[in-house]
Amino acid sequence: MNRSRWILTLSFLGVIFGGTLAFWAVEENWSLLDAFYMTVISVTTVGYGEVHPLSTAGRIVAMIVLLAGLGVFGLVISQVTSYAVGGALGGAVERRRMAWKARKMTGHTVIFGLGSRGKALSLGVEKCVVIEMDDDTATEDSNLIVFNGNAEDEGVWAMAGVDRAEYVIVTAGSDEMNLNLAKFIRLHLVNQRVQGTRVIAAIEEYSSRNCFADRLYKSGVQVIGLREQSLLMLTREMTLSMIKDWGSLPEDQMKVTVQVAGPALGEVLRVIAMVVQVVGDSKPEITVYGCDRKFISSFKARFPEHEGSCRVLWKDGEFGEESLPTDEPDLAFFEMESNLRSIELAERCLSRYPKMKPDHVVACLPESGLSEEFLEGREVSPRVVSLYEEFLSRKDGVVSCAMEDEGRRIHEKYRQEADYDVEEWAELSEFHRDSNRLAALQQDVYREFWNRFREQVGDLELLEYLAKCEHRRWMAFHLMNGYRLDEEGVVREQRLRMKVHPSLIEYHELTEEDQEKDRVNVRAAIDLQGD
Repeated sequence: MNRSRWILTLSFLGVIFGGTLAFWAVEENWSLLDAFYMTVISVTTVGYGEVHPLSTAGRIVAMIVLLAGLGVFGLVISQVTSYAVGGALGGAVERRRMAWKARKMTGHTVIFGLGSRGKALSLGVEKCVVIEMDDDTATEDSNLIVFNGNAEDEGVWAMAGVDRAEYVIVTAGSDEMNLNLAKFIRLHLVNQRVQGTRVIAAIEEYSSRNCFADRLYKSGVQVIGLREQSLLMLTREMTLSMIKDWGSLPEDQMKVTVQVAGPALGEVLRVIAMVVQVVGDSKPEITVYGCDRKFISSFKARFPEHEGSCRVLWKDGEFGEESLPTDEPDLAFFEMESNLRSIELAERCLSRYPKMKPDHVVACLPESGLSEEFLEGREVSPRVVSLYEEFLSRKDGVVSCAMEDEGRRIHEKYRQEADYDVEEWAELSEFHRDSNRLAALQQDVYREFWNRFREQVGDLELLEYLAKCEHRRWMAFHLMNGYRLDEEGVVREQRLRMKVHPSLIEYHELTEEDQEKDRVNVRAAIDLQGD
């Protein structure tokens, strides 16, 4: 109850209490009930008549009570009516209308949480119902069905049609909250004997996904990093744009400049190392600005042999604080604590390196509501993106379905051609499923190379170049998931548990058989285009 309603309530009670005492004091032989009754009929103006004949003093009290109470009582009636019609009653009608629309849905998507991730996902889904805990959170999409209520209330789940949904995506809050809520939903579906519904929890912290993914997958909950998914899409898009500008195959190592505030830095470095492997004979160089020693120590502990996939140059100061290298980077990525700070650093990069293509300098917005209109009128401006809004608001945004389906196809082909028993997709570890998804993501890159340089270089030479890129991509994925080189001959079945692999070496050190595996992957990507 807000302050004005408290004041109105106390005023009304004051009139009733004061009028009762006044009538009781001035009229002889009146009981408190008589005095209270006279006060009520005076305030409400019902006109039942006097309880007993009033004295002159009683009539004066009656007039004061009537005048004072009439205004207060009128305000009380208007507040009650407004609340009943526009509030509780209106909310009940709207809730019933939403429930009626949701009741007709099957095979839809239920999203828990209407934050930046939930809003972006809802825009890319045709049939969608949202459960939002915050009553003040609003959406401009009038076609979106939103239920405000407790996310753990099974009654709300029933209205949203959780039992009939194809996807249930939990983006309600922190990683821990999403994890627990997804487990409760899966248990509910099991108890209701519902099959075919995919329950997905948004877990943004890499270490949490790495720890819980397999155990949760076996229980029917898939964990994904929506930030990682969006970064993968963005980095692939930037890489494709860069390849289209090349006149010949690159020989120098890729150089990337990064400054990111907050927990997203680790994810950004992992994604860049895994995707920007497009120079066959060299690994990318990533210069990281504004990072502290605590982060560097944690990063090196998680990825002890990351230097095998990329060279990282750590800088304490902000980008531009010290003298910058003469050669401009190929790509630059900035994500700071606010939108304006991200854009400031991106523009600073373009001013220091005027030869850089603006599309290769990215200002990533941590908040929604600010876009490229702030840069309108400028001759040169960086690319401004909102990760979730731009890369999750699409038909294939839910768990990157295109990556999932194509990754599954890649694995099935590998199963058929392998000379040993390979597990089915559902039995794989999440690590190996992710490996196939990333291979699927990179196929567009190899196709662009093939279309652009095939006639210039020749099939065999280009195939070998791309095979080197594929091996670097495969190495980067393993190393940026904490893998180390196996120098002790660990048996295949123990490699995942110990996070070691014997093939984390340079391409020219591989056996011919292992090199052919990389060529096969490249051929598969090219064949999908019909070449």
